[in-house]
Amino acid sequence: MNVILKGILKHNKEVVYKRRLIDDIDKITKHQVKAQTVCISCMDCRVLPSKFVNTEVGKIYFLRNAGNIVPHFDDFKEGRISSEGAGLELGCVTNQVKNVVVLGHSDCRAAQALFEIRHSCNHEQYIHTSPMKTWVALHGAKTIEQFCKIYNDKDIPEDTYFMKQPMNFTVNLNGKDIQTTLDPCNKFNIKDKFSMLHCLQQASHVQTYPMLKPFLDAGDFQIHALWYDVYTGDVYMFSTSQNKFIEVNEKNIDIMNTDIAPLRI
Repeated sequence: MNVILKGILKHNKEVVYKRRLIDDIDKITKHQVKAQTVCISCMDCRVLPSKFVNTEVGKIYFLRNAGNIVPHFDDFKEGRISSEGAGLELGCVTNQVKNVVVLGHSDCRAAQALFEIRHSCNHEQYIHTSPMKTWVALHGAKTIEQFCKIYNDKDIPEDTYFMKQPMNFTVNLNGKDIQTTLDPCNKFNIKDKFSMLHCLQQASHVQTYPMLKPFLDAGDFQIHALWYDVYTGDVYMFSTSQNKFIEVNEKNIDIMNTDIAPLRI
């Protein structure tokens, strides 16, 4: 808490920056400037999306939780209420945001917890011992299903760094089945590959909310997946034309602009 208090004192001393921030907020409020994106990311303190996307005040709604989870709408129907569904409604329905991004990352401890309980993924047994394991087990079950279809070895050694081959599976994004290859160059360890799969699976859950169906049907709403490497600072976007995560850089920007057309948000 001492660090937070010192940070606020520093903020108070930076009079010009503080005034500019208040002015920006005032403009957004008075002129009803609309945000452009809802971003659902992991709460890991190493992942600060507002830093690496260089966003301005008022442009992005950020939702953060353990493991960049987007609960499937089936869970909502069963009475499991979560803030993520409310955030999607506030951003996309109330405020007409047309772009949703799910952001995963390397060395994700929540995804690793899900990976470690993949052979006993029953949230009932975790209720009293671990709220986090209960959370990821409940909402990560479909990630586990996908992973076990690809890699059905129940005895993967904990020190296994590389899988024998890239991960191939089908993900449904924006209402389309996409044949996907994860980490074709085999750069990342098995738990990071799992995190990438998890990120895509959670992104696919966004479209399960009936309130978003009219926007998807109209063709002016898009769901994207980003993945951040905490060790290199590199950001990857899932390319629907390349069927894989590709690094966000000058070399690939034309591909990405084509992927996000016609929205270009």
